This record gives sequence, C-alpha cells and structure tokens, in this order.
Amino acid sequence: MVTKMVERGITRYDIEAQGTFGYMMRISRGGEHTNEFFSDKKYQGKRRALAASRARYKELVSQLPAPKTTKGVRSHRNQSGVVGVHLSVCESSHGKVYSSYCAAWKTTDGMRKKISFSFKKYTKKIAWDLACLARELETVDRSKIERTLRSRTQIQPTGLQNGASLNPSKKTKVKIAN
Repeated sequence: MVTKMVERGITRYDIEAQGTFGYMMRISRGGEHTNEFFSDKKYQGKRRALAASRARYKELVSQLPAPKTTKGVRSHRNQSGVVGVHLSVCESSHGKVYSSYCAAWKTTDGMRKKISFSFKKYTKKIAWDLACLARELETVDRSKIERTLRSRTQIQPTGLQNGASLNPSKKTKVKIAN
C-alpha cells in the first residue's frame, strides 16, 4: 500500500492488493468530517481524479466556516508556560547530559520549523529568552534573534561589541543594563 499526501486535504492512494487507485479528499470543520474518494477508474485517469478532488475541496472550503486555530493557545500538555517552547534534555552515548530550550511552530504553508538554544552555549536564562523570542518572531535566523534580544534587553557581552555573538561559554561575562 502506497499513500502520499499530495496537498492539504488530498492524499493519493495506490493499494495494489485491493485494486484501489485514486485520491482521498478530507476536510474537517466545526466537528464535521467529510471524506470523499475520487477513483482513477471512475474519473478516467489520475489527472481527472486529482482535478475532481481539488474542485470538491475548493467547493467545501468556500461553503464551510473558517477553521478554528489553536495557535498560541496553551494546552494542558504545556509545561514551560510559553506556547511552542519546551525544555529538551538529551543524553549522549558517553553519558553526558545536554539541555536546551527549543522553540517550534508551523509556518503558514503547514511546514514545521524549530530551533534550539543550548544551556552550555548560552546559559539557561539566555537560552530561555532566545527560545521565547524565536517562537515570537517565528524565525530560525540566530543573528536576527540575538540582535532583537540585545535591543530589547540591552544585553551586551563585555569585551564584545558591534554584533558579536551572545555566547557566554566563550568565557565572556554578560551585562544586563538596568
């Protein structure tokens, strides 16, 4: 059995054993679920079956209410207190434990993005601030995140100026201006 997501709401099914070939269109809104199968045989080929499934999906999207979003809504599973930010603790094969804060989100096209900031490289407090900021900005651009944190909190590592990296593990002290 081979299945492949073609695009949002449409999946290709090629089930040789059952002789099933076509596209499954799915959409859910307000607790109502609609599943419809568009067979290659019925629509006289893959292209027509795909075109019919796309047309039906567009039709339902225009008729149904907009989907409810849970973006930014904290669930009972959240333990950090900030949506999209979590603590990650990994143990290496040598027994060393590495901790970091990770930020994760979905882009508008449904792709997942994530970035992490290690305690060893940044310190626990700065890693937390950077992860929260990365989630807020929804970017994996470390230099942009660091510049934004600097401008918001006036963090300046001593001895480093003009866009130097926020990297306390390189034996620099961090000053936080009051």
